[in-house]
Amino acid sequence: MPMTIICLAFVVVVVMCATKYYDVRMSRIRLEQEKANLEAQKAALEDRNNNILARGVAGRDADYVENVARSQLDMVYPGEIIFRTTGD
Repeated sequence: MPMTIICLAFVVVVVMCATKYYDVRMSRIRLEQEKANLEAQKAALEDRNNNILARGVAGRDADYVENVARSQLDMVYPGEIIFRTTGD
């Protein structure tokens, strides 16, 4: 009888350890995939940053800054009115 209890307890511990190992392994795989995605995003952002820096003077030019502010950020001077049209 005591040997049966010991064997049963051992089996329970082994199952618990195996379950925990599986959870840790799945977490590691998920984190490695997330790391790969983040590294790809980082590389894309570094390329974008390098392209911006390669423009050099264009990035500091007032006309360039105004163009980016208007076209990408939808900014306007105070008092200006924006009219948008659709292709319909």
